[in-house]
Amino acid sequence: MMPHTPRAALAACLSLALVACSAPVTQVAVPPVVSDLSVRPIVSSLELRELSLPRYAASDDVVRAGVGGVIDTVPATMWADTPERGLTLHLADALGRITGARVAAEPWPFAEPPAASATVRVTRLLGGVNEAGQGRLVFSGSYAIAPVASSLSDRDGTFDISVPLTSDSPQALAAAQAAALGQLAETLARRIGR
Repeated sequence: MMPHTPRAALAACLSLALVACSAPVTQVAVPPVVSDLSVRPIVSSLELRELSLPRYAASDDVVRAGVGGVIDTVPATMWADTPERGLTLHLADALGRITGARVAAEPWPFAEPPAASATVRVTRLLGGVNEAGQGRLVFSGSYAIAPVASSLSDRDGTFDISVPLTSDSPQALAAAQAAALGQLAETLARRIGR
């Protein structure tokens, strides 16, 4: 057993050396969603279920559209929050500000049940810029709003949001995601509005 100990120690030291020499990782936060819309809701409260994202969009790595339909990872860059959690919280916050309703991400944190629940399934969330410097972030999918403790009728729909990009830098992608979330928040708010 003694001859294996130096090998294990050497392997551990090499692993630590590689970690110490690797490039630092930059974390990028999606900025808060901005909307000037104000909608009077027909429900007093709404639970927002965690957004369902495609695998590439759910990754902690920041990704962008590459050449020929390839999805590229931005080197040494990751999201500051897990995408499902971060985008869900931003959307819930925006819906609350737009409607004035009590909006919270699941699990519902209050004793009284929500009046309704919203589910958002994202099929595409990807941005990129071509060689001419023209680009866009595409945010598409479907949503469903169902009653929980109200007489609200079921509502559903699809969304296909496109936000212009002049750069595919991580910061530009994050800003475009916030803009796209703002448009989705306005769509959902109108669906529960008077």
